[in-house]
Amino acid sequence: MSAASQSNQQPLRINPYTVPPDQQGWRGLELPINAKRKCYTILHNEQVLVTGLILLPGERSIRHSHESGELSVHFSGEMQPMISWNPPGVLHGGPPAIPSMATDIVSGLLAESPNAAADPTAAAILAYVQGLQAQVRQLQEALDELRRPEPHPRILVDILFPPFKTTIDDPVYPEQRTVVGQWYD
Repeated sequence: MSAASQSNQQPLRINPYTVPPDQQGWRGLELPINAKRKCYTILHNEQVLVTGLILLPGERSIRHSHESGELSVHFSGEMQPMISWNPPGVLHGGPPAIPSMATDIVSGLLAESPNAAADPTAAAILAYVQGLQAQVRQLQEALDELRRPEPHPRILVDILFPPFKTTIDDPVYPEQRTVVGQWYD
């Protein structure tokens, strides 16, 4: 009997590894990066959607948001629990968007002078700023790597509320997409 069809008055204990195959899936299989996560539907009824996920070291999450918000309980390594609340519409998971100084400078120059793109001095300045931006990004990635704890598998239990609507907005996806219900790739 599936968890969704059980009476609301009965206690419920579910081992995610034993849920039926139609309640298991993967996220990120179609992506060219390491973002593969095993996903289990632990409980899904009209009031709540509870998902169990396993994130292995070296794999990254996908940036997304939920219309109703998300309560997440996750464990990293040996009993290091963390509980987080992602309010409705707030992007989370995956790397944060990094604003580009170069884009801002190009926009500013073109607003000031539409012919700036043809000016060799302006082009050299823009190329230099783009190089600096790349160095800043590399430095940030190196600092993030140094701050990262020892790699451990992460176990996540995500809790969503109706309408169970997820918007995937990550640069690795060719376009933004919305999923209603459980999110499997």
